[in-house]
Amino acid sequence: MGDVHLVKLRNLTIRTHARQLVSEIDLDCYEGRVTALMGPSGSGKSLTARAVMGCLDVDPGLVDGTLHYPALDDRDWYAPVRGQGMRAQRRLLKDSAPLRGSYFTYSPQAASSALNPGRTLGQQLALAIRRRRQPPEDLSRAIRDLLSEVGLAPSDSRLLPSEMSGGMNQRAALAIAVAPLPRLVIADEPETGLDPVLTRGVIELMVDVCRDHRCGLLLISHHQQTVDKIADDVVHLPGVEVAP
Repeated sequence: MGDVHLVKLRNLTIRTHARQLVSEIDLDCYEGRVTALMGPSGSGKSLTARAVMGCLDVDPGLVDGTLHYPALDDRDWYAPVRGQGMRAQRRLLKDSAPLRGSYFTYSPQAASSALNPGRTLGQQLALAIRRRRQPPEDLSRAIRDLLSEVGLAPSDSRLLPSEMSGGMNQRAALAIAVAPLPRLVIADEPETGLDPVLTRGVIELMVDVCRDHRCGLLLISHHQQTVDKIADDVVHLPGVEVAP
């Protein structure tokens, strides 16, 4: 595999006192590749994505698994957490905080929840761009370039999320996700709330933009047809059936 290895997750197992939430998941993400995580609602897809980012807050929570970011270092981020309960998981959340918004970004299911309702799109893009290791000298141009990449007009930078359509919000969320130049974008069912035509356009745009930026894409989905078209690698959660 010549692509840069971004995430190496092995044997992820998470449970509450009452039941198993995620069992023995292996997952890899690579630069420039699309990894799809599949399963129906309630199968643990979003929980797995949060675990990839070090966001765990379940009691007792992580009972087994290892997490490496090979492109960053050789540390097992789960080593101090396995079997140690919520207090250790909160330390992991704090320790991994600098990686969120830099090494990886997360786009939640509803695009509107990724956007600040009180800030214009331009203001939110500016904040995301400033998270780059080397922020650009011409911030306005960087904002215009990002808007162009996702098919939005320069004038859209003045809009609030409530003034944009669902499709525009999804494009805006994508622009914000790639603005910091992360190594990995995690998209949690970006097709939620969109009609089939918009879904196809948004997913294809997301793949194109991520590949243009040479970042990996972890796509959470339960739509087999979408995944068949765009995924390089697919991970099915054990014991679940995927929707056609």
